[in-house]
Amino acid sequence: MRKFNYRKFYEKNIGVIPNNWDIHHIDFNHNNNNLINLIAVPKIVHTVIHQTGYLKKEEIENLIKIYNENTKPNN
Repeated sequence: MRKFNYRKFYEKNIGVIPNNWDIHHIDFNHNNNNLINLIAVPKIVHTVIHQTGYLKKEEIENLIKIYNENTKPNN
């Protein structure tokens, strides 16, 4: 049985995954590849999520926002 490529599925249906970002299964179930269960996250945020445990999508989006605010290049 072939493994489902959720990265390609995400890119086809939602958009490009930035470099150094992962696709996270919000419910931690890698068999649940429903688009509402997938979210692109920076690798460091993905690590934090897995160390912390389950987070709601809104909480993950907040972590992404904080990450983006703190990684902007200096002007």
